[in-house]
Amino acid sequence: MKPIHLLLLAATITASLASCSKQEESPEKAPQTSSETMINTPATDDKTVQDMIAHGEETHKVHCYKCHTDEVYTRDNRFVKSIDALSKQVARCKDGNDVPWFEEDTAAVVQFLNNKYYRF
Repeated sequence: MKPIHLLLLAATITASLASCSKQEESPEKAPQTSSETMINTPATDDKTVQDMIAHGEETHKVHCYKCHTDEVYTRDNRFVKSIDALSKQVARCKDGNDVPWFEEDTAAVVQFLNNKYYRF
């Protein structure tokens, strides 16, 4: 997976989550979240990306593989056609099954799935 795709994914997730927030931000600069930190990390920091993908793989094994085997991601008529759709689908599955993930966990699973199956 190219580092620029990872950065775009992180930006998309951050923007989606920010639009859901109903709180007004103060004029002061808010502290960076881990997603923002990842966006600001040089694209050459492959260790961070690989760590995130590894975390996503482990998280997927624990919470997703009960229902989603490889066939879901590799079938010809799969529903997910973009990185945005993948992010939304992972969030839907997480919320629909009351999976206790943090934002970083969700982003890691998206990274893992995109790296292994989708390659957006």
